[in-house]
Amino acid sequence: MLGLGTGLAIFTVADNLLLRPLPYRDPAQLALVWEAHKVRTTANRNVVSPANYLDWKRQNDVFESMAVFSNARSVLTDGGRSEEFGKQYVSAELIPMLGVQPLRGRPITADDEKPGAPNVELISYRLWQTWFGGDENVVGRKVQIGFAPATVIGVMPPGFHFIERDTDLWEPMGLDPARDYRKTAGRYLMSVARLKPGITRDQAQTRMATIAQRLEAEYPVFDKNWTVNVEPLRESLVHEVKPSLVILLGAVGLLLAVACANVANLLTARYTSRAREIALRLSLGAARARIMRQLLTESILLGLTGGVLGVIAARWAVRGLLAMAPRDLARNASIAVDLRILGVAMLLALLTGVLFGLAPALVSSRGQLFERLRLGDRSSTGGGRLRSWLVGAEVALSLILLVGGGLLFRSFVGLQAVDPGLDPSNVLTFRVQISGARCPQPESRTRFYARALEQIGQLPGVRSASAVSFLPFTPLVAGTSVEIAGRPPSKPGSNLWRTSAP
Repeated sequence: MLGLGTGLAIFTVADNLLLRPLPYRDPAQLALVWEAHKVRTTANRNVVSPANYLDWKRQNDVFESMAVFSNARSVLTDGGRSEEFGKQYVSAELIPMLGVQPLRGRPITADDEKPGAPNVELISYRLWQTWFGGDENVVGRKVQIGFAPATVIGVMPPGFHFIERDTDLWEPMGLDPARDYRKTAGRYLMSVARLKPGITRDQAQTRMATIAQRLEAEYPVFDKNWTVNVEPLRESLVHEVKPSLVILLGAVGLLLAVACANVANLLTARYTSRAREIALRLSLGAARARIMRQLLTESILLGLTGGVLGVIAARWAVRGLLAMAPRDLARNASIAVDLRILGVAMLLALLTGVLFGLAPALVSSRGQLFERLRLGDRSSTGGGRLRSWLVGAEVALSLILLVGGGLLFRSFVGLQAVDPGLDPSNVLTFRVQISGARCPQPESRTRFYARALEQIGQLPGVRSASAVSFLPFTPLVAGTSVEIAGRPPSKPGSNLWRTSAP
């Protein structure tokens, strides 16, 4: 039962991340379009320059539509309340590309992205219910997002998210086609596209690489050694956790096999202990079909009972796994025991009960039963060959699990021993977002942080305090290139790049 519950928990995680269709229109046609560096192969999923994106959009003939977005966090202020929420800056093409319509109001349009257009926001259904109390007049409401006032133009459907699950605000990206972003900005956007009907990923990759080669020749300073990587959306979402999930699926499959073999062994032993009873009933005139129906009923009830208890254990196991899992593992999926998982569990329990509850009775002949009745308690336990096979299978599978678990534990110990280059002990971190209404000017924000650091450093037990834009080992870093003081600038394409990652 425990093995079944744990197995269901792991299968549920994998089902949501690897098998369940994405909740968008024709999700198989969606792809993330990355920049990729030809020399540094580790930078094959790099964020995108606005300038390159605008050129890709104008020059490609393989995408039905393209959009960009970036993830951020902002403070929402409404009246006397202020709270930080996840936000995405999105271009007007993104939400229509996904095939989603706002539940209330309207989506972001191209007019909202024009320079000088009023600030507008889409809000999530969750935010509408919790922050605005489900107010039917929320569309048109004035709020403050960060340092600027904005108008709510719509409410997204329940459960909608894209890439980041904790997003509650969507704001126009506002790229200006007339601006030369190669001179004023680096790489910081994520690009998504919908393939045209009949266009494969490989065809899109070839065509986009050709465009990137042309841009590299046209802008050698900015685009030297940069190309394009077209990756299906699903692959982008699971590429980091897929190997781990495949390993877990294999381990769980072995665990389930051991559990089934154990149950089969117990059922076979139980049947062997009842062989004299069955022989006696047959000698008194009981029909063989009646005996088989009884054995089948007993084994099915036993299997289904174990399956139900396993499903209950799985629900708790899923909660426990999610509580222990890294945040990034579950951020892109709604993980729960669903009907398909329940169906597989109950089918497995039913098959185990039928196969190993009835099979021993089918392989035993009437003559063998009567011989066992004549010998009584002096007879052998019976079912020796079947039970030997089952025990052998259990030992083999358990040995595989033991070896695999040992290797994983060894890898874990090795990772724990890696020196990260810093000492994280006794270091406390937290994030601060300042309300625009409280500190509207850059100077006031600078003074706020200076006073905060001074006062935090004076707290009992605090040795020192400092501030940074991005903590070490977080997904985001700042900057586009690095130059070393006292040395001549690097040649185009050989810069020491520090690029953002999603």
